[in-house]
Amino acid sequence: MALLRLNKGTRNQVGIMAELVSKKKAQQRATRLRRVAPHTAGARVLGEQLLRCPQNAADVVQDALEIALTTANFPAPDKTKAWFFQVVRNKCIDQLRQQQKFTDDTPLAALTLPEEHLQAPGTATTRCVYQALAALPFELRDLIVLRELNDCSYKDIALIVGIPEGTVMSRLHKARLALRDEFNKRSGENLNDHQ
Repeated sequence: MALLRLNKGTRNQVGIMAELVSKKKAQQRATRLRRVAPHTAGARVLGEQLLRCPQNAADVVQDALEIALTTANFPAPDKTKAWFFQVVRNKCIDQLRQQQKFTDDTPLAALTLPEEHLQAPGTATTRCVYQALAALPFELRDLIVLRELNDCSYKDIALIVGIPEGTVMSRLHKARLALRDEFNKRSGENLNDHQ
């Protein structure tokens, strides 16, 4: 069996190369973190709205950050937000499925609503809007959360959810109508009067 013997010069070159690779990985991680960091607060809002548990949402965002730092398929700068939200959304769905609390047609109102959402400071109208939002089916609710709470573009939502942009627009219209109807039912007010 032949042993590979490295002379002193070769050992130094290997050490230098290893150090360069290590520095490059650290720079890559720092760059990725800078690109993802502006979206972590919005991702946490998405997680909280979908999971109904701030701690679980924080864990999901942490998992998504780890994926962002280690994946070989990190997106281009203009697609970072959509990609990161897609990872968070998919992690939330995975967690709900593990808890056997999710099917594609499950209204999120069937899931437990954290007390902090019901007791949050604000007007009765705000609480009623959150309750109406919670009553929407998942496929409509997550679109409202992405668009209205996280200011995602239609194009980004299409990437996150995995549907065509035209479908996003029509589902958002349907979601807004459903939210209005649910709000009217819960509040006794008619949102049509406020337009």
